[in-house]
Amino acid sequence: MNDIVIKTEGLVKKFKNIVALDNVTLQIQRGEVFGLLGPNGAGKTTLMRILTCLFAPTEGRAEVLGYDVTEKPEEIRRMIALLPQEAETYEHLTAWENIAYYAGMYGLDKKEIVYRTKRIIELIGLNDRAGDVTKRFSSGMKRKVLVGRALVLQPEILFLDEPTTGIDVLGARVVRHLLKQLSEREKITTVLTTHDLTEIQQLCDRVGILVEGKLAAIGTPVELEAQFKAVNLEDVFVGLATGERV
Repeated sequence: MNDIVIKTEGLVKKFKNIVALDNVTLQIQRGEVFGLLGPNGAGKTTLMRILTCLFAPTEGRAEVLGYDVTEKPEEIRRMIALLPQEAETYEHLTAWENIAYYAGMYGLDKKEIVYRTKRIIELIGLNDRAGDVTKRFSSGMKRKVLVGRALVLQPEILFLDEPTTGIDVLGARVVRHLLKQLSEREKITTVLTTHDLTEIQQLCDRVGILVEGKLAAIGTPVELEAQFKAVNLEDVFVGLATGERV
């Protein structure tokens, strides 16, 4: 039996007269990398914010790790980590200090902070730069520090909102490589939003395509190509996003 860690049923989110999410129903399994793909304004970030207990749904239900997002948000927050698109490092702190400081904010004792920070620095491949201030880092390396900062909480689910948006091509490649390694080694359930097909192809086990707040399709890239008789995932996405189908 599949271990479902995220489940939504008939999820609706409205902002006054705007319907941001419209009857979204999905399930995400433990250990998978699940991508939310869609054009800007499709509802990806809104869904992410409901699953991380930042927004309450207008209608329907959302459960994370067995808890309802509206009834047990504190329990959920203790078991997840969110890396928002707009997150920044503390540039005058070192990579080590960025991660250790974040761990300290959550009340860990000094010994545990040192243990976890050392492990994360090794995990993200920054042993040789741990003592450098992040102001000197490339955009990709800064993003690695931010991923490490989220991982120091030892989350059961890691949420990433547009993880490579705003960083250069080389930086994006570095971050994708890190996330791929984390998926394979750590088996952390990862949910990411993106409008980047390369990200989906390289990282995700399954993808849900959101169009105007509706879940237009869900499955592995191969399953979606077969379902829509398309040559590739780009044709599926473009056809759904433009309303032309495929």
